[in-house]
Formats: sequence, C-alpha cells, structure tokens
Amino acid sequence: MSNDNERIALLEIGTEEIPTSYIEPALKQIEQTALKEFANLNIKHGSIKTFATPRRLTLIVENLSIKSEDKTEEIFGPSWKSAKDINGQWTQAAKGFAAKNGTTTDKLNKKIIEKGEYLSFTKKTKGKKTENLLTVIFPNIISSISFPKAMVWEKSEFKFARPIRNIIALFGKKVIKFKIADVNPSNWTIGLHTYDRSKIKIDSPENYMTVLKNKSVLVDQNERRKEMKKSIEFVVKSVGSVVADEALVDEVNYLVEYPSAVLCNFDKKYLNLPPEVLTVCMKKSQKCFVVNDKSGKFLNCFVGVKNGVSTYLDIVKEGYEKVVAARLADAEFFYKNDLKIDLDANIEKLKVVVFHKEIGTIYEKIERVKKIALLFNKEFSMQVDEKSLERAVMLSKADLVSEMVFEYPELQGVMGKIYALKLGESIEVAQSIEQHYWPLSATGKLPSNKLASLISLVDKIDTLAANFSIGIESSGSADPYGLRRAGIGFIRIAMEILPNKELSSVIEKVFEFLPENIKSNPKSKTDAYEKLVNFLRQRIEGILECKGYSFDEVKSVVSVLVGSNKFKDLGSFLPKLAALKNARQKGDFSSISTVFKRINNILSQARKQNIDVLSTINEGLLVEAAEKNLFDCIKKTKAEVVEYISQNKYAKVFDKVLEIKPSIDGFFEKVMVMSEDAKIKSNRISLLNYTKGIFAEFLDFSALQ
Repeated sequence: MSNDNERIALLEIGTEEIPTSYIEPALKQIEQTALKEFANLNIKHGSIKTFATPRRLTLIVENLSIKSEDKTEEIFGPSWKSAKDINGQWTQAAKGFAAKNGTTTDKLNKKIIEKGEYLSFTKKTKGKKTENLLTVIFPNIISSISFPKAMVWEKSEFKFARPIRNIIALFGKKVIKFKIADVNPSNWTIGLHTYDRSKIKIDSPENYMTVLKNKSVLVDQNERRKEMKKSIEFVVKSVGSVVADEALVDEVNYLVEYPSAVLCNFDKKYLNLPPEVLTVCMKKSQKCFVVNDKSGKFLNCFVGVKNGVSTYLDIVKEGYEKVVAARLADAEFFYKNDLKIDLDANIEKLKVVVFHKEIGTIYEKIERVKKIALLFNKEFSMQVDEKSLERAVMLSKADLVSEMVFEYPELQGVMGKIYALKLGESIEVAQSIEQHYWPLSATGKLPSNKLASLISLVDKIDTLAANFSIGIESSGSADPYGLRRAGIGFIRIAMEILPNKELSSVIEKVFEFLPENIKSNPKSKTDAYEKLVNFLRQRIEGILECKGYSFDEVKSVVSVLVGSNKFKDLGSFLPKLAALKNARQKGDFSSISTVFKRINNILSQARKQNIDVLSTINEGLLVEAAEKNLFDCIKKTKAEVVEYISQNKYAKVFDKVLEIKPSIDGFFEKVMVMSEDAKIKSNRISLLNYTKGIFAEFLDFSALQ
C-alpha cells in the first residue's frame, strides 16, 4: 500500500487493433524499458505490471516514489601531477575539470587509486520530482516499443504497430503532460469498441481495472483468459467438451476485450471429412474451437468467442455458422478432388514447383533426399527397408500440389498421410509423409518410427547444406527459410537415432549431392561445411542450455566432440552433463579448471617456441619424484578412463579426475617444466600433453568456470 511519499503510475496506450503476435513482445519491452528508466533516474518503485487487450497496452507501477533519490558520485579527472604547476597553482586542466562539473577548484580532492594519484570531485545531485521525470519516461517507453511492422499515420511520422488514438498517463490523480504521435495524454480512455465507444474517465490508477471491468473490458489478460475458458466450458457442458488448444486460447485472448462464448453447429455430413480438416477450417477462418461429444468423438459443433457481453448471441451464432459452412463446403470440394488424383501424378507436378531458384525444384530435392537417405541407411546400418524408404521419400512432398494444401498450407504432410492411407499405402509410409516434417517446433514431437526419423533427418540436412552453399544463413532473430528450426530438428533426431555415430564425414558427403552449379565452386563447399557444423554446434548448445545446464558445462562437453573435423557421440551429451553437474557438487572443479587452463597455456607456449611435444613419454628422462608419480598415476588412470567411457560410466570418470588432481598439483609445485635441459623440458611438456590427452575426447575441463 502506498504512503504519502509514493504513488501509483498508470500508462495506457490506446490503439486500433494490434496483431495478436505483437502483443506479448511489446509487453516485455514495456516492462524492460520501465525498469531501465527508473534505475537510470534513481527512482524507487514497487512491482511493475503490464496488461494488454487488442486495443490497449497498459503499464502500472506500484509504490513509485514521488521524487528520485539524491545521488552522490565520485568523479575522477586528470592525474594529480598535472593538476598543479611547479608553483603549486591549479593548472588549466584542473580548472577545466572543475568547470565541467559545475564546481570550483577549492572543492577538488586528491584521491589515491590503483593507477596512482588523481584529481577527484564528489558530486551530489538532488532528486527530482517523479511527475516531472515521467514526462520523459512515458514517451521513452512508448517510443522504445518495436514491432515487426509499423505504421505511419500522422504528420510527425511516429511509427507504431497501429495508430495511437488516446493515452492515459497518470501519477496518482495527476495527468502527466507530454505529446507523442499527435496525442496529448489525459485521464480518459475508450470502452469496448463493439459495444460502447464513449469516453471513460479514470480518476486514479487504483480504479482503472475496476472501472473498465464495469464497462465490459477485462484489461488483465490472465483474468480474461480464465473468463474465456470458463465461458467456453459452460456453453459446451450439455453436449460434450471442447478439444484442448492452448495456442488458440492464447490467440483469441488477444482478439477480444471481453470474451463471450457461443455454441454453434454445422451440417453432420461434413463429419465425413478428416478431423484435421474440420479443425483447421474452424480454427483458421473464425478462430473457433472444435467440440467432442461425451464419448470423445468429433461432434458437429464448434465454439466461437464474441468480443463483448453476451447479447444478440443468435445473430452472432448465425454469422459464425454461415462462414464456417462455406469453409467446410470448400474443404469437401478440395478433398474429393484430391482423392480423384493418384499421388504419383502429384509427384510429376513437383517437377515444375521451385524449391529455390538456385537449388532447383522440389522434385530434384526429393531425388537428392532419396540418395542421401540410402547413404545414411547404409553408412549407419539402420536396416530400414529400401523399397519403403524410396516410396516414402517420393511421396513425402506429393501433397504440396493438392488443392487442400494449397488452401491450407498448415496441413502439409497431414493430408499426404491421409491421402496415402486412402490410396492403399502402408501405415509406416503414410506416417513418414506427415512426420518427416517433425519436429514442428524446438520442443515438438519427434517422428515415431525409424523410417520417418531417417527421412526427416535427411530432408533437414539437405535443406541446410543447400542453403548454406548458396550463402543463405539465419541471422539474429530472422530465419525466413526455417534453417534454425531445421537445425534443431536435425540435432534432436540425430541424438535419438544416431547417438553414438560419427557424423562429420557423412554430413560432408551431403554436399556432393547438390546441383552441379553449386558443387562447381569447391571453396563454397568448404566454407559452407564449416559454417554448417558451427551452426549445428550452436543449436546443440542452445538445446542443452534449455535443459538447465550452464554455458560453461555445455561448452566443456560439446567442444571436444563437435568441430570442423568431428561431429559425433551426440547421445553422450546429456548423460555427461548430468554426471558433470553431480560431480561439481562433490568436487572442487573450479581448481580443476584452473589446472587444465595452466596445462593449455604451457602447451600453447611450447608450440610458439617450437618445442617438441611428443606422443610418448621417455621414462628415463623423468627425474623428479613428482613427475614420476604423475606419470604412474596417469598411466594407470588412462586405462580405467577409457574403460569407463566405453561403458558410459561418466560419474566414474569424474571420480578419477578428482583422484589425479593431487598428483598434477604436486607436479606443478615440485617440478620446473621449462628446464634448461631441452630434452627434459620437452619430456615434461609431453607429460602434460599426455595428461590432458586422456580426457581429450571426454571433456574440456579448462572450459569450466
């Protein structure tokens, strides 16, 4: 609860309807900018909350101090030596420093810091009234919001997702004055645009939510979401249950300001259409929810969500039903037409469908995928039936030229599976047509059978190799060709079906199947291969970090198994990381990291000095007891480590690391590595290289922080 020194601040940006996908990112930006602005200006505050509807973006800051904090900072100027001349008088440098900071030379001090003696000044700045600062903060917040696409609609050419029509800017009951996008803030807003467009006065931020709720606007997206689900469940209760679709709930939540569900019907004859078709027709056209009967079967009902209170529902229902009926009639027409055409005829049509102007047609792509899939199947002894493999690959893109997929691209693969089953293909082949697109997202389902997994893996690596070869790469957040998704999918499937394989040589061979115009440039192949492997390594690191492992842990594991000349044992990452995380709780791994970094530095220095680093150790040149002890310890440990790694007993490997650390420490304490005797020096450096080498394919301990 606020006191006399605190107020609640409210900023509402009233707009025309904002695209649903823009809203959540905008709210995050508003919160981040607000936090930054208040921190920079030293203003204390309580919780920062953001809310949104399709027509308003709202910021509420609780317990905002009425003034910024007084600020004291020490500013350093020129060195003390240059601050006074030989006569002890202030130099021009000192006078300039004082003037710059609004003070006089008699208030300057000498301060001794690490670099020496310097001129310093303690600057005190009194806090300012928050209401005055908000005249800058609020416009900064509005201006900072970026959108994928923005509009210009008035003479100042201010850019925003949609035109701004009104702004509430309050600090307590005080209206904060500024002007942006030709709009002056006030203490009024607009109600539900489909119901009541009258001006609504907001006396204070505390009343904002309640006043709008009484005017049928639920500003809080979480409250609105709960109300929508409650309303949907209520209208379907008598007939069955709504089919869960949280993504659609999220989307509709930002299409309405007050949700009212209405139960609608469609002709039973359309139940002969595949459920996937029925679902996409209702979801895409009117953002409606499909319904199952009480036994769980698809029902000829759907639920629409009206924007506004539950009035005139008969008219709303009639409108929904007319639009959906038209969509279903079209879908039925497409479906029947598609079934009249053999899938092999569709394959022929793919010869004129361009995948990319430099890469070729989709038909050429599936021919490449077929050859690469046969290569993978043989190289990795996957034992997938070759006839089924070839048939599944050839049919994998056949539905892209169907009428249904032309109308509803999101059904690619899904319709291919349905048509394949209808036309007599095996279940495994049909599933592969749908699932070779999987996973559809970073965390989406993986293909359910080996055939589908193999085709998905190969289709993705072909897409990646082809695009990288012509210079197309994903950058930043932009990924118009879906390369990031393809990379993540490739890695996840490879970790699942090829966990212990060495993939680098086969990935390199993929480039040999590309069109001649691409292969003719050998430099592009080399560059593309290295860039692709680096790209895939980044995807691996991202996947593993999302599972809760720290950056240094991930780097220590990935770096030893993935590089330009190696790409292997992807299935070992997660068990190694789990063992590492557990080991770090038991042992002093920060000091182990320091030890291995020291070894790396010595080896690097040796190479720069052209000192021989040999693969074998000359025991006759081991003079000191500490180096003999280390050699004996490592020699014994090596065999055990190799055995533990082969048996995937990674916890045991970490136990061995902790066991040998005292011997390494003893070596560094007692032995001078850079001996004056060249042979002894080379032998000692080789011993360190030997020590590092037993873990070379397991973990890079020097990467741990």
